[in-house]
Amino acid sequence: MTKFVHVADVHVDSPLRGIESYEGLPVDEIRLATRRSFQNIVQLCIDQEVAFLLIAGDLFDGKWLDMNTGLWMVGQFRRLQDASIRVFLIRGNHDAASEVRNVVRWPDNVHEFSVDGAETVHDQTLGVAIHGRGYATPAVSEDLAVEYPLAIPGCFNIGMLHTSMTGDPEHDPYAPTNLDVLLSKGYDYWALGHIHQRRTLKDEPYIGYSGNAQGRHIRETGPKGCLLVEVEDGTLLDVTFQATDVVRWQHLEIFAEDIDDVESLIQKVVVALKTASESAADRLVIARLTISGPCHAHAELSGLAEREQFCAELRSRSFDFSNMAIEKIRLELRPPVDVARLRAGQDLLGDLLRSIEQIRENDADLEALSGCFLPLVEKAALGIADAGVELGSPTELRRWLDLAENRLISMLAELES
Repeated sequence: MTKFVHVADVHVDSPLRGIESYEGLPVDEIRLATRRSFQNIVQLCIDQEVAFLLIAGDLFDGKWLDMNTGLWMVGQFRRLQDASIRVFLIRGNHDAASEVRNVVRWPDNVHEFSVDGAETVHDQTLGVAIHGRGYATPAVSEDLAVEYPLAIPGCFNIGMLHTSMTGDPEHDPYAPTNLDVLLSKGYDYWALGHIHQRRTLKDEPYIGYSGNAQGRHIRETGPKGCLLVEVEDGTLLDVTFQATDVVRWQHLEIFAEDIDDVESLIQKVVVALKTASESAADRLVIARLTISGPCHAHAELSGLAEREQFCAELRSRSFDFSNMAIEKIRLELRPPVDVARLRAGQDLLGDLLRSIEQIRENDADLEALSGCFLPLVEKAALGIADAGVELGSPTELRRWLDLAENRLISMLAELES
């Protein structure tokens, strides 16, 4: 039996911009997370006695600030070399040849594929043929897979490609291709990189993304790691996900319907924190809390001072869990009133609620609203994205419309009380 590991988008020494703005986060521990995650991948390879490690692009995050990044990676590759484990890597958009030059010499167990054309490494001892090509520049718009060679008969053929595929609006169109092109090569396994969410596009032959090795911000939630692959007699036996992250980002959504008082609401949040803490084992959990829904506890949290005290209490309770930190708390509570009845009313509030509903449900209206934010997006895009806010996205706009609706209803409740 032959084993190998498929990983991508390690982004070693990613700068993780914006984390300093969140009070109480263990910044130093977070900054080391990408390195520690890769160390875990190396240890997994050694423990599982794999034959080789595939790195499908974006091993690095961009230009090195100093040589330390490259020298550290050499040390990790030498650990694999000492265990007789080979490494095959391609460059992606973040570590393209024009961004990260060959200023250190990789150990002899490392093969970096050409950026000038598709290349094949044929290991007759293992019965494996690995095909790949890296990025010469960050923006690659052509379909690189078209030029990959056909499978070598009698081998287990693997293709390595850093690609957005096609038709994914959430990702830049790098090296776009499609399943028909990949299938036409006759390979047994396609190790893809670039998409940070783990995805299986096809089971047989296997075509999929391992996802990134370590979540770097609140938009990269849940377990992160690599894929452990087992092959016997040229046949794929199993592909299993192995979590190697050391910091886990979580978005905890707590629905507060029918909760009568603040202490009961706090207890419900604590239960969610406990569950997230236990599910992550010994990893650090960084959680964003969104607390929403119609409840009577809303009345006790209507003022700014009360809301700040409530959030401070939640942060204090999170210290009961040694591996828990809170990134942000969103309070989206509203009074327990009949929103449908208010929306149907023939008054100013009814008109406003109907307008919000129309914009929320109409893609064209959302797009028009998005245009209003374009100047702000251009001025603050980097900081906003690092904070997990996607100005102009339909999801974010709908959330803001929900908040506006909740605020209108809350104001009405305050006037009537």
